[in-house]
Amino acid sequence: MRCFQLYVLATVLLSLATGAAAADEYWNYAYRDFDVTTSENAGSALALAHNVARFDTALTHILTLTEAHVSTHIYVLPAEQLKELIGNSSGASFRFSGYEVTVVTSDTIRNYRYWGPLFGYTGSLLVNGRALRCPYWFQLGVPELFANTEFEADKLKTGGVAGGYARTLTLSNLIPTRTFLRIQSGDPQLTNARFWELFEAESWYLVYEIFVQGKLQEEFGHYLRLLRDGKSEADAFTESFKFSYEDLDKVLVKYMSEPARIFIVPVPREPTDPGEPLRLSPTAAKARLAELNLQWGRRAEALRWGTESLQADPKNELALSVVARADLQDGNFDAALASINKLDEVPPASVSALTDGGEVLSWVAYAVSSKKAAVGVEVQALAERAKEHYEHAISMNPEYLRAWAGLAYLYGWRRDNAAAHALVGRVHPVMEKHTDSGALAQAVAKMCSATGQYSDGIFFGDYWRDDALTDKDREQAVALLVRLGAH
Repeated sequence: MRCFQLYVLATVLLSLATGAAAADEYWNYAYRDFDVTTSENAGSALALAHNVARFDTALTHILTLTEAHVSTHIYVLPAEQLKELIGNSSGASFRFSGYEVTVVTSDTIRNYRYWGPLFGYTGSLLVNGRALRCPYWFQLGVPELFANTEFEADKLKTGGVAGGYARTLTLSNLIPTRTFLRIQSGDPQLTNARFWELFEAESWYLVYEIFVQGKLQEEFGHYLRLLRDGKSEADAFTESFKFSYEDLDKVLVKYMSEPARIFIVPVPREPTDPGEPLRLSPTAAKARLAELNLQWGRRAEALRWGTESLQADPKNELALSVVARADLQDGNFDAALASINKLDEVPPASVSALTDGGEVLSWVAYAVSSKKAAVGVEVQALAERAKEHYEHAISMNPEYLRAWAGLAYLYGWRRDNAAAHALVGRVHPVMEKHTDSGALAQAVAKMCSATGQYSDGIFFGDYWRDDALTDKDREQAVALLVRLGAH
């Protein structure tokens, strides 16, 4: 799995001249892999889902990505509510769980109708298994380049010159690439507002030159692959470029005077969908806000929203699931189990709710097994219930990878060799269909290591190593492969 193969599709490239409370109502619309929740209106929910689907089609071609189906939840919130959630009312953010993406943005962001959702979605592509462990300038520059997209009846216009960034670059000297290429997200230099502004603009500019202008594609393609495989920045540069950093600085300045280009991608409107946006009840909206706050690590707020939802509807499965997971994270195992017991009384549960239940039951069983909790139920009974939840989810949707991973973790820590051996045979074809799921590969590789299936552990460990989300994660995969190889 590579960061991105870097070349421009000639058939689609044309050269051109140079708050604290919830909103009053929410709408939800599910279309293909996209689930939109917005505080605006029904038409906005439908248009956003369809346009993100079109945008995904275009970006898959432009960036030469392998086609993937990742469940994506998009929340468009009032600016004050977004600020409360992520601390920046003019930003867009996302979370990738290893299995699905959640994008959250404001309804007023930058005054571009789709800038926020497209920025968050493009950023998620860099960590969702289709492109991994890329340098920080690349992670920032790709979303900045493609989020500014215009939608027309039968085509998209994207990758054009961003006026603000262009002005910043013309009024300043570029950050020397010897420094620029090595900057990581936590670099102290980025706390300087002026330096950050220039770094952001230069990130956009370098990605623009590579993708849209087609400059240094072979060199940067090789460079990014080496970084992804663990090479140091200096070694990757030396092996990829036949000239120095200083020469690269001069080349990038020279490119600024060349005519601008833009991508024109033929992507027709999405076909008419028999489904339609639904107005969420206040109870359902609070449950969704509870889930969103839990994903962003705000457990107290998640519990508050979830509890308010349950006061109006004690059988709301999402609210029950959120409250159970929040209590579990707080170490309130009895309360977490009580919520799952209530959830099991509200069939039919969704695939995600069943999997959430399996995870909570697994963790409660583990806590009881390690003497960290006593809930009046034996470990074996809790583990069996967890297994039933995961199996039920898989029977409903065999492509729901989080349920497969949950089973693997359960059998691994239980050292259930017989069940683990049987699971490997079932999950092999699933892994081969989802080779970019490092999260699933990690779960199964660890299970195999714990249950003595060394050759299978290497098979799944290879996928984990290749699609690890971070360098630390990759190091753990390599270490596991070394241990398995010793057997």
